[in-house]
Amino acid sequence: MLRIDEKVSVLVNQLGEPIGFSWRGASYLVNSKPVRWFARKQWWVDAARVQRGIGAGVLEVEMWRLQASRSESDRAQFELIHNAQSNSWQLARIFN
Repeated sequence: MLRIDEKVSVLVNQLGEPIGFSWRGASYLVNSKPVRWFARKQWWVDAARVQRGIGAGVLEVEMWRLQASRSESDRAQFELIHNAQSNSWQLARIFN
């Protein structure tokens, strides 16, 4: 596993599922149905920067795990984080 934590541009289908993304100048195509779940943020890191009383979005993060590739030979598993409030995406991890 390789931890990345970099912003990426993501294309989604009508259901909001990732179907492709761009990272470091390369385009990746999702090869399997992505899996979505919610996880707890590292609130002890973010807590000092969060305004009081803004809700559960402070504690939970939307996660996606998917298989994607640039070509047939370099398929890998990726973990993306989606921030619904800002509609931004981050590549969190790569599993080879």
